[in-house]
Amino acid sequence: MKRTWRFPFTKVQTACVVSGIVLYVALELFYAAGGQAVSEGDGLKRAGPGHGETTYNILVSGLDRENGNRKIPVRIPVRERQYEAEEAKELFQRIRPELIKQMLGENESLEEVRESLNLKNSLGDYGLRISWESDNPQVIDSFGIVHNEEIPEKGEQVWLRARVTDGRHEDQYEFKVTVYPASLTKEEKAAADFLLWMGQMDMKQQTEDRLLLPSVYEGNRLTYFKSEEEDYRILPVLGFLLAALLHVKEEFDRKSQAKIREQQLLFDYSEVVSKLVVYIGAGLTVRGAWERIAGSYKDAVKQGKRSIRPAYEEMVKTAGQISSGQSEGRAYSEFGRRCGLQAYIKLSALLEQSQKNGSRQLRPALELEMASAFEQRKNLAKKLGEEAGTKLLLPLFMMLGVVMVMIVVPAFLAFY
Repeated sequence: MKRTWRFPFTKVQTACVVSGIVLYVALELFYAAGGQAVSEGDGLKRAGPGHGETTYNILVSGLDRENGNRKIPVRIPVRERQYEAEEAKELFQRIRPELIKQMLGENESLEEVRESLNLKNSLGDYGLRISWESDNPQVIDSFGIVHNEEIPEKGEQVWLRARVTDGRHEDQYEFKVTVYPASLTKEEKAAADFLLWMGQMDMKQQTEDRLLLPSVYEGNRLTYFKSEEEDYRILPVLGFLLAALLHVKEEFDRKSQAKIREQQLLFDYSEVVSKLVVYIGAGLTVRGAWERIAGSYKDAVKQGKRSIRPAYEEMVKTAGQISSGQSEGRAYSEFGRRCGLQAYIKLSALLEQSQKNGSRQLRPALELEMASAFEQRKNLAKKLGEEAGTKLLLPLFMMLGVVMVMIVVPAFLAFY
């Protein structure tokens, strides 16, 4: 039989492949013809101050004395741009308001600081580096962290000094900061005072093996409770969620088992029909062929030579019904109904019809059904193979993601 060859790509896939090839050829011809020439007036653009060195890959012709047209690849490093003296002076004069705005953090002004300051080591995109010093690190350290636990209500002044430089030019700024105690609610203030008093009690009892909790504080009797570290209100929600998930799992398992049973029935159908054709062709009656197939299956299962298959289990059940006195036609009809697939319903109809009209035309009909069954089994095997290939795509994509991370992350880290 002549086999027809089908093109493996769709039109869209073909267009993508052709576009990639065309672009590649166009770029190769473009750079082979000279590429994009860099004139002396264009130059190589520098990065802004503080943005580091930039490297350009350039092809230079004229370096080879013997072959002046030959292009030699050269990597040219270009240092970052630096400020001129007047430019730096003007910049230092106008960045003070921005520096104050950046360092405030969650505070309203430097005259009333209750939260930690935002003392960064750089400022915006100016490429300036900043170093900080404090004349009282116990209140504000060089990182901007405010320690105002023991600050009086009237506040305490601290001077901060900022040294700003671009590498060649530098300037210094001084800021007067007034630190106040943190804003506390009434409950937080009471807890803070009690904690301070408990700290004093702890110092007095430091030689003891445990801290004794006082029963009276400022004339009020105290009662202590251990706070609940875990919130158990989530447990009922988890119970409902687990019940819903179990229901979904049971439904999924039921559908999965039904699908597996259907696949096994379809796989065994061609084998069942072919055995019926062989036994009926050898002169056995339909009932004899049926009982012979069911008996052989039962013996094979007992001896451990064969696993349990739903089609043959239904045949064993049908053979038992016939042996107990049920009519063959009705037993075959119930067999097809229990299997539930169109192929088995058709087989049961053929067998039931043979009981009414005789078995003269049964064997040719079964031979046609056998040919159709083998074709159906081949298509099923092909479908399962395609599904298995599709299931392998997920681990393949996961492996690709891992490889991409292994390649990209070191490349990004190399810039820092």
